[in-house]
Amino acid sequence: MATDEEALFEVLSEEIAAYQIAAHLPEQRAAADLELGRCSAALIAHVLLRHDRAVAAVRVEEDYDPDERFASAAISAEGAERDLTERESDELDGLPGNLMDGNAAAWHPLCRDVDDRGGVYVLDVARALEAGRDVLARRTAPSR
Repeated sequence: MATDEEALFEVLSEEIAAYQIAAHLPEQRAAADLELGRCSAALIAHVLLRHDRAVAAVRVEEDYDPDERFASAAISAEGAERDLTERESDELDGLPGNLMDGNAAAWHPLCRDVDDRGGVYVLDVARALEAGRDVLARRTAPSR
């Protein structure tokens, strides 16, 4: 049986493909874009928790391009911040880059703090994990 993380990576791959295929179908592309944001946020949480069970949030920042983002720090429940390890950053790969302005409606509610002006976001790990569980539940729910 696949873990939530493995299942979410599979859903992420499907949503990236759907997003690319639906270039001329705005409604389908918008839906895929939202799932892309939710899956990516959940996977960021999973990856960091695999390395540090005390992670409660992660700081995500804009890069030079306002629509390119990267994870920069892990935050404990007490608010202590630490830089991500090289291994954590490598395993996150491009996941934070999927948190875009176009799908902010999916991932902004998963944040403790949203500073669009400064380009700094604090993604809540528990909210992100719950969003991932919701994505998986929708995928496994019987269709009507």
